[in-house]
Amino acid sequence: MSTSNGTKNKYFGTDGIRGVYGETLTDSIALLVGGSLGASSEGGTVVVGRDNRTSGESLARALAEGVLAAGGNVLDLGVVTTPCVACLTAAKGAFAGAMISASHNPPSYNGIKIFGADGRKLSADREEEIEARISEAALACAETRGRMLPAEGAVALYADKVKSAGRLDGLKIVLDCANGAAAAYAPAIFADMGAEVAALNTSRDGNLINDGCGALFPEVIAAEVVRRGADMGFSFDGDADRVIAADEKGNIVDGDKIIYVLARMLKARGELPFSTVVGTLHTNMGAEAALASHGIKLVRTDIGDHNVVAKMCAEGFKLGGEQSGHIIIGKYLDTGDGVLAGAVLAKTVLDAGKPLSELADCEIYPQVNVNVRTAKKDEIVRDPALLRYAEAVKGMLSDSGRLMLRGSGTENKLRIMAESKDPFLAAYAARSLEMFIRTNFTL
Repeated sequence: MSTSNGTKNKYFGTDGIRGVYGETLTDSIALLVGGSLGASSEGGTVVVGRDNRTSGESLARALAEGVLAAGGNVLDLGVVTTPCVACLTAAKGAFAGAMISASHNPPSYNGIKIFGADGRKLSADREEEIEARISEAALACAETRGRMLPAEGAVALYADKVKSAGRLDGLKIVLDCANGAAAAYAPAIFADMGAEVAALNTSRDGNLINDGCGALFPEVIAAEVVRRGADMGFSFDGDADRVIAADEKGNIVDGDKIIYVLARMLKARGELPFSTVVGTLHTNMGAEAALASHGIKLVRTDIGDHNVVAKMCAEGFKLGGEQSGHIIIGKYLDTGDGVLAGAVLAKTVLDAGKPLSELADCEIYPQVNVNVRTAKKDEIVRDPALLRYAEAVKGMLSDSGRLMLRGSGTENKLRIMAESKDPFLAAYAARSLEMFIRTNFTL
């Protein structure tokens, strides 16, 4: 059985800093993060972006002020996607990038994702340095204040990278922009690539971000694709670093299936080094078996797209991602990018001359996911009695199934995942572990 307690850090989780604005995430924290980045930059530039949450502007302003006060410069992109910040951090030769977003979380949440000069998320060592700065609550002040730099034309560099995936003429594509950052860019990018585009949930109202739409609600895009007779649909989350697709029949195509389709395409072109892709502990066993049937190996990492990227860069792999829709295509960018992954998948369908339903033909094993809300996730997940019980449940699944228990890296939740060829066993394993937790622990 795989277990994890999320992260040992006080502020950083599996995807940056995350919390409810005004409670566990404040302008003061953003100011200190900015000060740490500015002090380390030695006069360099920090790229700053945000999604359209109502708290985003205040947090971005505080973070930028910290950078400036510490002597760093700021390139403020305004409302953009997370991959855009990562891309421009590397393209502009910046010291770091900071994205204000809580990704798929509700509007009351916000977060800070930080990228290094290479456009990749920070290492654990760098996160610890920033953690120390926040804990010290000491604002860095330089003799010379930094400058705000012009951002005109910067976002077009990112758009051009996505459009380099190729033309999409003749395809009818539906996009669910989650009332988030993708609304300002994704429809125009796909249209510029030649697709006929229908866009849903394009409100700029930050109170509506991820609200019953986007990547956590793929049934929305699936129904709309069928209703419109489209070739496919793509559903993004609030900051568009993940994507879930729907085929022309309304079947949901998650991150595992997207990787399966792209891996086969890249291997056929001789562009899949070592015939290997990178997934996580959550990657479905069915997808792993389907990849293996085509001579493609799956290497697993811990949960979190930064772990996938680290493995890809260390071993020279060029494709990886998560079931949740973080897809990393190393040819273009070293971070999860929903808009880019959608464009590449659409181009793959067009070039193959086959519908997405035919390309995404891998069998997925039944998988049951259960969340248990608790502020004691780190304590409970290490409890010896719970671990013994979980091992007994895992034994019941035998080699045809898996069980995973971990503390969420972004929310106060325990996450349970059970998987088996037998749907009854998957459901029984997940629910029995849930009931053991609810019966034996004060949540």
